[in-house]
Amino acid sequence: MKTISLLIVGLLSLPLSAAELSVDGGYLRATPPGQMMGAAFMTLSNNSDKTVTLTGGQSAETAAIEVHNHSMSDGVMSMQQLEELNIKAGEKVQLAPGGLHIMLIGLKKSLLAGEKFSFELNFKDGSKQTLELPIKSIVN
Repeated sequence: MKTISLLIVGLLSLPLSAAELSVDGGYLRATPPGQMMGAAFMTLSNNSDKTVTLTGGQSAETAAIEVHNHSMSDGVMSMQQLEELNIKAGEKVQLAPGGLHIMLIGLKKSLLAGEKFSFELNFKDGSKQTLELPIKSIVN
């Protein structure tokens, strides 16, 4: 009985998998030729009963992928990197222009409208989630 109890406690303490996180409405903004940075936007929904912590991402097509946020201070908009983005149990977090977003740094080629871009999101527990998102024009 003690072994079964230890097994159950061990299973309950396993890190939360990124599979518990759903991504909706995701897209990247097209970039002009020569632009070395891009941004991805989406809604992240934590479908579990534990906090999921996003730490950034990776792609062979970028130098780095980071979580960023915009803020207004004294009438000046600035952008800051976040080391972590905690998404609480049952919570939805909107990544949108002018707020939280995924920053793609050191792009190896322009992001062209109509194409798709693949990258991984990285989580504090070591899990990863691969996304393939459409690239949309910022001009409608």
